[in-house]
Amino acid sequence: MGGMAGMAQQNVSLRTILAYGCLSLPIGTIGLPIAIYLAPLYAGQLSLSLQMIGVAFLLARLVDFITDPLVGVLSDRWRPAIGRRRVWLVLGTLVMMAGVFLLFRPAEGIGIWYFFGAVSLVYFGYTLLGIPYAAWGAELSSSYHTRTRITSSARFFDIGGLIISTLIPAAVLAQAGATSADVMHQLSVFILIALPIAATIVFFLVPEPQAPVVKTPFNFRKSLALLTSNGPFARIVLVLLIGTIGEVFRQTITLFFARDVIGVTNIGAVYFYYFVTALIMVPFWLWLAQRIEKHRALTLAFIIIAITNGSMFFLGEGQELAFIALFVIKGACYGPVLMLPPAMIADTVDIDTAKTKDRQQGLFYALAGMIQKIGYALGASLPLIILGMVDYNSNGETSPAALSVLTLCYSIVPGVLVLAAAWLTIGYSLTEARHLEIRKQIDADGPPLEKPV
Repeated sequence: MGGMAGMAQQNVSLRTILAYGCLSLPIGTIGLPIAIYLAPLYAGQLSLSLQMIGVAFLLARLVDFITDPLVGVLSDRWRPAIGRRRVWLVLGTLVMMAGVFLLFRPAEGIGIWYFFGAVSLVYFGYTLLGIPYAAWGAELSSSYHTRTRITSSARFFDIGGLIISTLIPAAVLAQAGATSADVMHQLSVFILIALPIAATIVFFLVPEPQAPVVKTPFNFRKSLALLTSNGPFARIVLVLLIGTIGEVFRQTITLFFARDVIGVTNIGAVYFYYFVTALIMVPFWLWLAQRIEKHRALTLAFIIIAITNGSMFFLGEGQELAFIALFVIKGACYGPVLMLPPAMIADTVDIDTAKTKDRQQGLFYALAGMIQKIGYALGASLPLIILGMVDYNSNGETSPAALSVLTLCYSIVPGVLVLAAAWLTIGYSLTEARHLEIRKQIDADGPPLEKPV
């Protein structure tokens, strides 16, 4: 299988790694505003029901059960002249730009169906961009550690985008009378300019991976069986689901907790400290993952996050410095949660390649992305539904009962979920040594893998 081995470059240039990663800058700018500012905008200023917004988030994600595997399979097997990964870069960029324009710039008088349609379009854009993009990165190298560097580059730019998504709100909210609508409008300006520029860089500077030498007919049942029998993949996907629910659950109500429980007036500035710390710590976590294995570094990060989440339970009105300190500590662990799971998924795909002599990165990332999006949907919708059940006032709450529910949702619930993710991660079995054995078998064109992993 020399063609496949030759395709998987061991020494990927720094220029290629940085060019690949830059697309994550505008993409990374989109997620936080959706988690933090969307509910205050649509519920607080446009008077939509919190519960209906939560339900709309959940329903919009259900479409991904169809689109994610479809895009994953098509991106693996469709071979247009423009490139089997590049074509999705173009389509995804156009759809994402349309979705951001509609979702971030709603007019007065819109209803819940407008919100549902706009957020669904953004999620579809994520699918068209994200799945082929992740598969593209996994195919740039078959090296255990080079893959971590590639995903680290994407996450480095991703965190850069998150920093931008805090700086812009901080600057906007510093102006008298500024609202969530003003924040979302200014963020949309940056995204609509940066996204096509970054996509152009990736299109021209990142090499299109060669199609696999073997192109077996797609069999859904066989592919599903291979996915579910891949132990390390199943475990890391479950970790993604639980960890994502915990993190997004907290993120969705951060503005409410910071404002109504702690008394923070500008959460954008706090998030700036958070993401700058995350950016600074990326090289450390990259080094640690190479020293103690990816899954152990990820476990450590989850444990620290769980402790900081739980500690928020004991904070109250006026303890802004303690809140910021815990926030920054958690921010130091944000990088590995972003960069290590995609690199681990890339390694698990090699188990499938060793069994089938085919490469189905798109399908694997589609399933992982679909499961993670379920986590996003549950994490974004459940806290809003719960707060709606206790008649939480999204414009500012003072009721002790409602604030108690808010505090539990912000601290204990995500802390327990992230701790469960840590417990699952420590049992991950695809170590560097085992992965090297699998790669040697693939590159030597050995018989299909039979030994369980």
